[in-house]
Amino acid sequence: MTSMRILHAPADVAGNAYGLSRAERELGLESDVAIFVPSGLGYGYDFDLHAGIGVPVWQRMWRRLAFLRRAADRYDVFHFNFGQTILGVRQLGHVLDELAWLRRKNKTILFTYQGSDVRPADHCPCGSEECRRVDRYRRPAAQRALHFADRVFYQNPDLRQWLPGARFMPYASVDTRNFQPRPLPDREDLVVAHAPTDRQVKGTSHVIEAVEALRRQGVPIRLDLIEGVDRKTTLERIVEADVLIDQLMLGWYGTVATEAMALGRPVMAYIREDEPDDNPFGPRLPVVRTTAAMLAEDLRALAADRRRRSELASAGPAFVRDAHDPRRIARDALEGLVEVPERGGSAPVATPG
Repeated sequence: MTSMRILHAPADVAGNAYGLSRAERELGLESDVAIFVPSGLGYGYDFDLHAGIGVPVWQRMWRRLAFLRRAADRYDVFHFNFGQTILGVRQLGHVLDELAWLRRKNKTILFTYQGSDVRPADHCPCGSEECRRVDRYRRPAAQRALHFADRVFYQNPDLRQWLPGARFMPYASVDTRNFQPRPLPDREDLVVAHAPTDRQVKGTSHVIEAVEALRRQGVPIRLDLIEGVDRKTTLERIVEADVLIDQLMLGWYGTVATEAMALGRPVMAYIREDEPDDNPFGPRLPVVRTTAAMLAEDLRALAADRRRRSELASAGPAFVRDAHDPRRIARDALEGLVEVPERGGSAPVATPG
């Protein structure tokens, strides 16, 4: 029987698409990742379409169209990421895309949403002009995804309010087989790692203020603010720290927190838990709950509690291995849509063209 062929496109937020794709290959499926432009952070991909911002409009649309025509002949499943499609156009308040055409060709369509691709600007802490500019396209684009897709996923629980009928998908980019937990450093001072991709979204100013306040009070603590480096360097610096502070604004944790847990590093973040679906993992999530207002006090308590830090360091890898296993997540995402071989093997790399 011919293996189902899966394409993840046209973006890859924090390596999630690539993680799913490699897991699908392990399950015995053919799976590839195509992107408009690399992130620069070191995440893998199979095809760079060279069709992002900076390329003349006519040229990038031609490249997208040419690739889409080849991909439609090659792939059975199209898994779109970050609310985008390959040929999507958003102009004058309207959204045009290839979803109806793919449906007529009997393709299976999946979408994964990750945050600002569907979260309205008035619910986003970033405050950027670009975020506000594209705001009017988020809802119509999401409505098309919900109408045409066989299944829609979200990775931040708050996104469910704008994606009725969608389901939660844990981050699939962290394979614990590729992470070696290291013992916590044995030293007096506490090194706090913080790795914002967007300072406003992550609440970085609150992190800086909390660490500086504790230092003024004589607490032996220092901040390693990790910015402008690739993923490999980020992970190297996290493992040299005692704790990672992730985001303080959105109510959920990010991929970098998952990586830190896999490395055996305690994580602090704001986790919204007003409703049961706010935290799909419940109390087993080994993240120290905090807020921007309480961060200094919560950080002081953790700095003074070596045993608590050791418990969190031990719990992290096991949690990630269970809750973020890419192969289980890939199988769950495809269940009922794609026949997954009972025993996965390494599938060959597909080459459209």
